[in-house]
Amino acid sequence: MSADKPGAAGSGPEHAGSVLQRKASLVDMLDPLSFGDVVDSLGELYRVGIRVLDDRGRTLADAKGSNGDFCGFVNTTAQGRARCTALVSRLNEGPLTPTQGAQVLPGTSPLGGELLGQPCFTGLRYVVLPVQWEGDVLGRVVFGPFAPEELADVPVALAELEGLELERARELLAHVGRQSEHRAVKMLAHVAQVLAALLASGQKAYLTGQLHLEAMLETQRDLEAQNAQLMRLNQRLKEADRIKSSFLGTVSHELRTPLSSIIGYSEMLAEGLVGGLNAEQMQFVRTIIEKGNTLLKLISSILDMSQIEAGKVRLAFEWVDVQELVESALTSVTPQAQRKGLTVKVQLPEAAQPRVVADREKLSQVVVNLLANAVKFTPGGGQVEVRLSAHGPQPGLVGEGYRIEVEDTGVGIPLDQRERIFQSFYQVDDSPTREYGGAGLGLAIVKSYVEGHGGQVSVTSEVGQGSCFRVVLPKEPPLSGQGPAYIPPPIDTDPERF
Repeated sequence: MSADKPGAAGSGPEHAGSVLQRKASLVDMLDPLSFGDVVDSLGELYRVGIRVLDDRGRTLADAKGSNGDFCGFVNTTAQGRARCTALVSRLNEGPLTPTQGAQVLPGTSPLGGELLGQPCFTGLRYVVLPVQWEGDVLGRVVFGPFAPEELADVPVALAELEGLELERARELLAHVGRQSEHRAVKMLAHVAQVLAALLASGQKAYLTGQLHLEAMLETQRDLEAQNAQLMRLNQRLKEADRIKSSFLGTVSHELRTPLSSIIGYSEMLAEGLVGGLNAEQMQFVRTIIEKGNTLLKLISSILDMSQIEAGKVRLAFEWVDVQELVESALTSVTPQAQRKGLTVKVQLPEAAQPRVVADREKLSQVVVNLLANAVKFTPGGGQVEVRLSAHGPQPGLVGEGYRIEVEDTGVGIPLDQRERIFQSFYQVDDSPTREYGGAGLGLAIVKSYVEGHGGQVSVTSEVGQGSCFRVVLPKEPPLSGQGPAYIPPPIDTDPERF
């Protein structure tokens, strides 16, 4: 096998344009390795050198003939080497026309084009066959050199080379295969037939592969265009979400200031600081205070959520007594529970537990939000229970942690809603006439704060029987030893949310 670097011949710039408009090359339609084997076999059969080159002058296959020793001897002289180099350049890259000593030979080729006979100053001859396919010249086949039958002695041009030993040249010339020009043309026609068959088969495979490749590229271009459009839409959505969060934060802040004043002045009226009130007036003032506090909590939740979504919520870690925190949170919902006639229970570890690292304010809000939800969704006469576990291994955590559970006997949550209730602004009952109020932010805030502590929150529920929210937290959050820690913005994984 003597293919000259077939891989290198296949390198080059990628084709552009449609495959149907593209000019194929010999490298595209021929497998260099197997084609080289075919050319080697033909060279051994005819005992003549056969070289196949593409339209760029790159060698695809090169079968050596019987002239090697003779030509090598001629190349030992400087003049011989220069003239041989010039002739090889003419054969490989020169025009496929009867110029520079080339002559048109009689005969036809299955590949089209004229056969050119090219004499060599050594007396040997070459025959050059253009490789044409569908009107395009793809390369050439150089057949030879061979010694013509009429060559009796070394020519004068060879004898004039300085430093060449003529007797040795005659001896080596005798070993070069002799062919008549007519026989050489017939041999080359056979080579052309083999090459035509290989090109026909290779063109089918090449076109099939290129059409498949172009279809894939077209699909890729469509996908890239769609991805670009999606990226633009995603950027617009992100900007809209940023503007929404900024708007909510600004509005909530602007609303909270005057609302706090309304509540403050109402409390002053209720305390009689500006004069006594009759029973009906006192009832009105207390209603103002109650509804004002409800609205203030709602505004605070919106402001908290906008800060979470903007990634601006910072965790201030400190040592916290979780048992004390749970008991304090319980007192904040006791009045509402009593008004509804609910039984509130608390279950704490029998032994005192060591303090943990947490953000006291955020962890307290987690417990308060869960208890407030339990009270809100539990009908009168029901029960709410909060449980705090002892420190120890917890499922889903590496190392020790603790568990806070809030269980109620309320309305329960349908199975298909249990993951979505932790999304911001999501309501299980989102109808305008829903029985329970709220903005749907409490559980979203719980999830963000718990995950900011390196914990997990989950829920088990049965419709009509009640729900149990379970918070699992580590004793020391992963972010607690890394300086200032911020809660990352939540990632919305629900494709049907919007």
